[in-house]
Amino acid sequence: MWDWVGKLEELRRRDQLAVLVTVTKSTGSTPGKKGAKMIVLPDGNFYGTVGGGVPEHFALEDARKCFELMQGATSTVPLEQRGEFPACGGTMELYMELVNDNPRLYLFGAGHIAQSLCQVLDGTHFRVHLVDERSEWINSPALPAAVIRHQRHYSDFIREANWCDERTYATILTYNGAVDQQVLAEVLPKPARFIGMVGSKSKWGKIQKNLEGLGHDLSRVRCPVGHDNGGNSPREIAVSIASQLFATSHGRE
Repeated sequence: MWDWVGKLEELRRRDQLAVLVTVTKSTGSTPGKKGAKMIVLPDGNFYGTVGGGVPEHFALEDARKCFELMQGATSTVPLEQRGEFPACGGTMELYMELVNDNPRLYLFGAGHIAQSLCQVLDGTHFRVHLVDERSEWINSPALPAAVIRHQRHYSDFIREANWCDERTYATILTYNGAVDQQVLAEVLPKPARFIGMVGSKSKWGKIQKNLEGLGHDLSRVRCPVGHDNGGNSPREIAVSIASQLFATSHGRE
């Protein structure tokens, strides 16, 4: 049996969306038996097999639909003659499970609010990627172990990150307004479900004027980010941002 567990772990570390296809039942003559697995990626590449031929063809098609709908599925593959496909006459049942489909938060800036937000989101369905060049902040012992840390320049991360309009959330919490504006300008062309930035109304007004003057569409941006809960401390602001992230991810905002 091939090491599908190891491959899933590799994909988890890469935060790579995939569909795990498992044969849950096979009757009669079939090329793949119960328990056979294959892993399909959004680009159509795959690992392992559920038997090749007809079942593999339909598994790939069904996996493509799972990516389109962002949900798992089950299907029955009768292995009878279908057009140009010769088949062996049995029946296979497939279960397709999305893996690594958690929403990912790209969090720019590892300061006090970001540290608190990482703590608030720990144990939730969000997979947090924290980005900051500053060693003393990105390596803080206060950060939960599950946070994926990227000690690098914001621009480098934005250029090389895996962006997806359904799963990607970006929140900008850097150490000054000029950097916030630069990061926002580079994030705006990327597909993301949520773009938020911390800031006062006056700060946002200045950034709007600057970026709209350069032709940027700011309609997707939430600034000030977070639900207004009346709080001003880093923890209270973090809670307000988390509340907005949860509401968006559950389709309530």
